Amino acid sequence: MTKLQQLKYIKYLPVLFALVIIPSMAKAQAIWVDYGLVMKPGSQNTAVAAVDAYFGDNENFEGIAIFNDSMINGPSPQTHNLALVYKDHASYEKSRQAMLNTPERQKFLQTMFANGNVLTETVYAHVAGWGKTAQEGTQYIGFAMQVSNPQRYAAMLEEYSKVPGNATEIAGIDLFQVVAGGSPGVSHVAVIAVGNRADFMARYTDPAFGKYLRKFGQVRKVLGASYSNNLSFNGPLDLDSIR
Repeated sequence: MTKLQQLKYIKYLPVLFALVIIPSMAKAQAIWVDYGLVMKPGSQNTAVAAVDAYFGDNENFEGIAIFNDSMINGPSPQTHNLALVYKDHASYEKSRQAMLNTPERQKFLQTMFANGNVLTETVYAHVAGWGKTAQEGTQYIGFAMQVSNPQRYAAMLEEYSKVPGNATEIAGIDLFQVVAGGSPGVSHVAVIAVGNRADFMARYTDPAFGKYLRKFGQVRKVLGASYSNNLSFNGPLDLDSIR
């Protein structure tokens, strides 16, 4: 490649990047900022209290803070995660700026870092959702995926959600796109929110769902799965509003 060709390539990089991002980010989308945590044994109640105190009555926080116990997470040492969900990126930036350098933030961080460490940081954009939204006490199943055709995958999920007896009658299925951070190869995650995982798995193993799982396999590859249980919900955002 000549120097002139290199300059032309660099010049068009922003355009190429936009072409990749714009189709799934064209409209304002909810943003999920996720922190994977490794908490010390016996520190869970202290962490829950700290999350509740900081996010529960914070006038500068426009989202919802969802604190979970990571039960099954494969080889990852993650024990908990803190998911901060905002209605859009502007709300995230506004809240972040307003909450910086405050005594409340310093107290929260001191408590959390005294009892654990941040393992991962990832930003996701909400693509679409079906069924019941999560609530305090929800049980989760998460699927980390490499999706080759996000639009087609979302269309398949939309089609499945209208089949009588489908899993969205008892659970929520939300599809998120990785925007920043994340594990290598993972482009999307599907989050299943249900009152009881056993109820969802009964639908998951049904032959009708098996038909769609084979179709999903045409456009996605599951790279990992996890179980987690919700410990607390805090903040003014209504999750139904992000759908």
